[in-house]
Amino acid sequence: MSGMRVCVVTGSRAEFGQLLPLLEKLHADPFFELLLVVTGSHLCEASGYTVTEIEKTRLPIAARIPVDGISDNSREGISLQISEIIAKFSRYFSENRPDLFIAIGDRYEMFAAGIAANTLLIPICHICGGSTTSGAIDEVYRHSLTKMSILHFTTCDVYRKRVIQLGEDPRSVYNVGSLAIENCLKTELLSRSELSEQVGMDFTKPYCVVTFHPVTLEKESSDDEMTALISAFDASPEYQYLITLSNADAGGDYINSIWKREAEKRPNFYVVSSLGMRRYLSALKYAEMMIGNSSSGTTEGPAMKIPVIDIGDRQKGRVFSDCLIHCDPDTRAITDSMRKAATPEFKAIAENVSNPFGDGSTSDQMVSILKHVKETSLSVKKDFYDVKFEV
Repeated sequence: MSGMRVCVVTGSRAEFGQLLPLLEKLHADPFFELLLVVTGSHLCEASGYTVTEIEKTRLPIAARIPVDGISDNSREGISLQISEIIAKFSRYFSENRPDLFIAIGDRYEMFAAGIAANTLLIPICHICGGSTTSGAIDEVYRHSLTKMSILHFTTCDVYRKRVIQLGEDPRSVYNVGSLAIENCLKTELLSRSELSEQVGMDFTKPYCVVTFHPVTLEKESSDDEMTALISAFDASPEYQYLITLSNADAGGDYINSIWKREAEKRPNFYVVSSLGMRRYLSALKYAEMMIGNSSSGTTEGPAMKIPVIDIGDRQKGRVFSDCLIHCDPDTRAITDSMRKAATPEFKAIAENVSNPFGDGSTSDQMVSILKHVKETSLSVKKDFYDVKFEV
C-alpha cells in the first residue's frame, strides 16, 4: 500500500487521553494521513468544553461535529443523539472517505459513528474490544462495534479470546496492551506543588480521587447509592475528595448536580469537570486511593500503584488487579473498604501489583500492524469464525 488515510473520532475526555500516543504517532508518520474528528461532550460547555485539551496538543483537527442534543442525557435524549450522530457522520464519511476508521471503546457516540462507517462500507478497526461490563449499556455498544470491525486491538489475552468467541478471525485480533497503560508509564507527571497550583487544591494533604458514573442498565441511578457514598466520605473526614464529574451517560447530570450541591456544604470536596490526562494521572499518583466505578479503576489506578475501590456492578466482568477492592454501594461496605485500602498491608499489595495490560509499547505495535496490513485485509467482507467447544 502507498499509504493510509485514517479517521479517528473522539467524543469524550477519557478516550482522547487514551488515544493521544497513537494519534501523535499517526500524525508524525508520513505513511498515514490522519483525520481527527472531534464530537460529543468535547464540544459541550457543561462537560468542560474539553476540545481545548485537544487544541493544546497541537494535533490538527480535521472536523468538529457538534451534537445539538448533547445536553440532554435522558435515555430518550441519548437515543436521539445516536440518530443525529449517524446522520452527521454519514455525510462526513461520504465527503471525506477514509481508508480506515479507528474506533475506541464503547461510548454511544462511537457506536453511532460505527454504524455510519459500516453502512458506507468503510473498514473499521476497533480498540478495546472483548471486555465485559454487565452493569452498563456500553456492553452492547462495545460488542456491536466488534462485529462491525475487520481489525481488532485488544488490551489483554482474555479479551482477545472473547473477541474471537464473538466470531472474529484470530488473524485479525491482536493483543497489544492498553494505550492507557502506555500513558501511565510514559507521561511526565506534575509535582504536587504544580498540581496544587493548577487545580486549586492542596495536594500535600491526604486525598482520594473519586469518579462515579450511573449504572446505565438500571432504571435510574439511585439516590441511595449517592447518599451511601457521601455518608462514607463524611465518616472519613481525614481525607480530601477530588471528584471528577460523571460522563454524558443517562443519569450523569443527576449525579453531577448532587456532587455540586454537596460540595458547597463541605470544604474537603473539590469538584472538577475534567482534569485532562496529565493532571489526572498526576492526581492518581499521589492519591491515597481511587474510589468509584470508572473503568479507569481497572487500568490507570493499578498502573499508578494505588488502592482502588470499585463500587457496584458497573465494571462487573472486567479483568481486575489485586489492588482492587470490590464492594456494594452502601455506607458500611464503602467505609470498610476505605479502611482496608488505607492499611500498610494493602498499600504494599498495590505498590507491587502486576499489570496485565501491556508494557507501554501499545501505540508502536498498533502503527506497525497498521502499516503491514495487506490491502485485501481492509475489505469489509469477512466470514464468521466458529469456535469449536461444547456447551
